[in-house]
Amino acid sequence: MPLNQITQTMSVIFSTVTCFWVSCSMLNVWLDPMSIDQGSWVPYAVGLLGIEFLILHSSVFIAQIAARQERLFDKVTCFAGFALFYLLMGVGFAAATDSPSLLVILGAIMLARFIAAAQQCQAAQARERTAFAIVVYLGVVFATVMLDVPEFGVTHSVLNEVYPDRGSGVWERQPERAIAGVVAYFAIIGAAEAWWGARAIRPASPAEESRQS
Repeated sequence: MPLNQITQTMSVIFSTVTCFWVSCSMLNVWLDPMSIDQGSWVPYAVGLLGIEFLILHSSVFIAQIAARQERLFDKVTCFAGFALFYLLMGVGFAAATDSPSLLVILGAIMLARFIAAAQQCQAAQARERTAFAIVVYLGVVFATVMLDVPEFGVTHSVLNEVYPDRGSGVWERQPERAIAGVVAYFAIIGAAEAWWGARAIRPASPAEESRQS
């Protein structure tokens, strides 16, 4: 297997596993909030949806930088600048929600996006993937606000114990909505990443090779 195909395969695996890890972790929190860090992950979902908005905002820029025909040093410098900028935003979200583990999640998601961007040679493909993610994000946000969401293990007694100083926003008053949004969003994006990745690393057919030659 060529080295480029190996790196693309590893990128797909890392990005897909990261998305499903976040989705499954939040599903576990939704069903049994006290099973992870004694319920401290309940407030994370609100901050995590906000963090994902920032990551989507950066995705197009990251992919365009990766697609440029520039020196590796220049690309690394740009990537480092973006990483520092969004890390500072992530620190702000983590401090506002008193959720330091958000930084760990943010780091894993951002690393997956950076690796995926570095493997993309076409900015058009990156824009397609980002546009899909934005549509999914907006749809999930709308659904969590407008639809009835079961609370499962996120009961009022649990919230009073693990999130007593929650604000007046919809997601803060009913964090099960934000948790459901995180579960659905990252599950969909994980499946999409696997599909896009499989399409990107599959061997080209003879017809495709003849068109490229």
